[in-house]
Amino acid sequence: MNKEQLLQQAKRIVDERRFYAEDKAEQLLTSLRENADFTTVEHQLRAAQVDLAMGTGDAKQLQKKVNQLQKKQSAFLSALGLSTSDLTPQYHCHKCGDTGYVDGKACSCLQEEIRKLIVADSNIINRNYTFANSKETDKHNLAVYKMARKVCLDGKTNMLLTGNTGSGKTYLLTACANLCMEHNLSVLFVTAYTLNTRFLDAHLSDFSSKQMILDNLLDVDVLIIDDLGTETGYKNVTAEYLFAVLNERIARGKQTFISTNLPLDLSQAKRDELAKLGKVIVTIRGRYDERMFSRLVDPNTTFVAELQGCDKRLKKN
Repeated sequence: MNKEQLLQQAKRIVDERRFYAEDKAEQLLTSLRENADFTTVEHQLRAAQVDLAMGTGDAKQLQKKVNQLQKKQSAFLSALGLSTSDLTPQYHCHKCGDTGYVDGKACSCLQEEIRKLIVADSNIINRNYTFANSKETDKHNLAVYKMARKVCLDGKTNMLLTGNTGSGKTYLLTACANLCMEHNLSVLFVTAYTLNTRFLDAHLSDFSSKQMILDNLLDVDVLIIDDLGTETGYKNVTAEYLFAVLNERIARGKQTFISTNLPLDLSQAKRDELAKLGKVIVTIRGRYDERMFSRLVDPNTTFVAELQGCDKRLKKN
């Protein structure tokens, strides 16, 4: 969902709370007014309160009458296991009365509902993967973490993380996702495999369905793609749709964070050396065309960094 959709859905949740509270109070009053004694006291109390507010008659006597009628009403309600507070809507949020706004600004209750929707819509598996919870100790990686955090908060820079399997790329991307959501940014976290499946679905769909699939990828504030390079390459689909999405997001000023196990490129000398050994290393530059490579590593739009170290998941605790 984009920001407008998130706001509308969150506002609907808050509105439903208000409608429920008001309807519950109204139903109770309707039921109580079937009792003649309650109705008489209610009418007398309302009339006395109006006279007191308008200054009609002796103020002390009117206040005394109001107090007496309020006590009478309270006694009646108490006998039914109720209180005077039950006669008015019991709103979930006392700050805004479940309107979602205070002095023209979004209330904390509305902001909380937006955050819940962002999390539910983000596809984030682990909310505990945060910068604060990280156990990273490598100096180089800590410097990458520090810069990645800045990227999350600047709202415009893209990110490409490389590194060996298990070096912590997924953890860092998830920490970035959680941080962005804390700042009410919409986030979508997908693996390259899942993203490629969506591309294939779009390619095989009619125009309106295709547009809906792509809009979900284009409208989100932060798109996170984990393990780029592990997806199956579908002809006329994988590279073409990925380029289109990346290019359009750059044009819209939307952030895209990507991780990959593939190295960016190899020097010609390194390639020759590996060729002599009969080895072939797939690189980002080799797997995708030059246009794609330029979008992924453009220093004007993207923070590119490598996380160092061996597979952390194989280390003993």
